[in-house]
Amino acid sequence: MKLLTERAKVVLRTASERGVNTTVSTKARLPQFFSPLFVLLTFVLGALTDRIASPEHIVNLLSPPYWGVILWNLVVYIALFCCAIGLVGTRTNRFALPLRSSLNAFVQKTSYGTFRRSGFKSHFYSEWSSFVAPLIRMNVARTLHFAALFFALGIVMSLLVRGFGTSYWAGWESTWLAESPESVKTFIDYTYGLIPAVGPLPPMPDLAQIVQMRADRLPYLETPVSAAPWLIRMMILMGVVVIFPRLIFACFDTWRMNRFKAQTSLSIESSYFENILVQCAQDAVLGNLLIVTSSVNRPLRDQTTSVLCKHWGSAEDSVVKTIDFDDEEATIPAIPSSPRKPIVLVWFDGIETPEEEVHGAVIERLRQVYESEGAAVFAALLDMKEFVQRFTSMPARLKERLESWETLSNAHQIKLFVLRDSSESQLEVIKTIRAWAAPRISSDQNISVTDTDKKEMNNEQ
Repeated sequence: MKLLTERAKVVLRTASERGVNTTVSTKARLPQFFSPLFVLLTFVLGALTDRIASPEHIVNLLSPPYWGVILWNLVVYIALFCCAIGLVGTRTNRFALPLRSSLNAFVQKTSYGTFRRSGFKSHFYSEWSSFVAPLIRMNVARTLHFAALFFALGIVMSLLVRGFGTSYWAGWESTWLAESPESVKTFIDYTYGLIPAVGPLPPMPDLAQIVQMRADRLPYLETPVSAAPWLIRMMILMGVVVIFPRLIFACFDTWRMNRFKAQTSLSIESSYFENILVQCAQDAVLGNLLIVTSSVNRPLRDQTTSVLCKHWGSAEDSVVKTIDFDDEEATIPAIPSSPRKPIVLVWFDGIETPEEEVHGAVIERLRQVYESEGAAVFAALLDMKEFVQRFTSMPARLKERLESWETLSNAHQIKLFVLRDSSESQLEVIKTIRAWAAPRISSDQNISVTDTDKKEMNNEQ
């Protein structure tokens, strides 16, 4: 992992030097401002809802918004319990409730602004959003818990404010229960009555008091019922049923998010990272590349050799030299200076017919110089591009020419790499050469290469 980190730093530094902007954010921008804004909005709505739904100067004990919040949260708790035991949800997301799923899909699609991005950033954000999908789900769940909590706090704050500067009465009003005070008393006993009458909290009123507490009769009472004890009971109920449970859920989701961040790591068990690690292992042992070609001019050779050198590495890591294959006294190109053993490739053109007196002799002369004291790793590279272009319609001729070169290389016990007529072939040939040369250099120089790297290198052959 340290190797990949250092490699990423080099890539980013190189991109910066070339003026390429590689800045990407791995944090979803939407939740950073959306979550606090959403929670703040729910708090304001909670503070306004109860005031709008209750008559002036009267605290409605049957307030629909108040009891709607209580009932909604109880339903949510039941749904979460069903999710926890596996009755609802999916294998990948057990808590896939409708509201959560909708918000989660919205956040995933819009958080990273992928609608307006293209190229590598769009691909990165697509992969990254899939990787952090569990974290996004936890964030959405925590936001919803905080929203419910602050909505309840808004209602509580509204109830508290009512007690300062204004005198309120406690009463009730209902269209359906107006003529059924018995039902109202039963409801009050099994809700507000759950809170024991201690301290400033009086016991539950009897039926006659319930009748007198109807909203339209309160103005005519000699001593209206004070709202203070009822406001306390309402705040206690809201705290027990909504605020404290939601706070526990939010803290639990925060703990899950922190654990996910601490325990989750990017998997490097993929072909992409494996290729990088193999390439780095090869770079650690491979030296410069020297290509020795014939002095006979070929129209496609210069272009092809430049592409091969580019695939090998930086400009200073490879060089192309020419000699006269027919001149037995021709000076053999010197090996480039390098702390690691270089790789020498003798370049043969497939358009030429292999001759023992010419090509075989060149192989032996070069081998004597480059392999005499283990100075380099020596191999042959056969360029079949021009020959393939001329005889595309004659596969038998192509096969015959290739077999002739293979016979020559086998006779001189030299590894032969074949370059065919495609741009992909050039890159594949370089990969094959690197994979073939790296373990040979490491064994000669006693450089440590892991078994995994050797296995991957051998698989490239």
